[in-house]
Amino acid sequence: MADITIDEIKNRIESAVYTMKLLPPVKAQGYRLTKLDIIYTSQELVLMDKKTIKVRPTSEQITQMDEVLEWLEVLEPWERKLVWKRGGRIPWKILSYEFGLHRSNLCRHYEKALIKIFVKIA
Repeated sequence: MADITIDEIKNRIESAVYTMKLLPPVKAQGYRLTKLDIIYTSQELVLMDKKTIKVRPTSEQITQMDEVLEWLEVLEPWERKLVWKRGGRIPWKILSYEFGLHRSNLCRHYEKALIKIFVKIA
């Protein structure tokens, strides 16, 4: 990748987190729940809440997410967790409680992790 900046890396990480949230949940294979079919009247069908449309990620989004996940291999496990949670826009205050560091130190570690990624892909 040529001419990528730290801000673009942050944006790509945020979009990877969003794409990960759009992926369908992982379910155990081979188990089924069999229920009896319920027959509704036409009036009941009209009064039912409409199902929301589930948005699924495109193949391009999944490819970009995979690329971002490869970038994270450079980092230590706790740095990966920090970068990923920050990409999910978790507030600094919550992260500082979780990691046991002051917000300013945590921000410094976050910036160092982004620089490690930048060095890897540059």
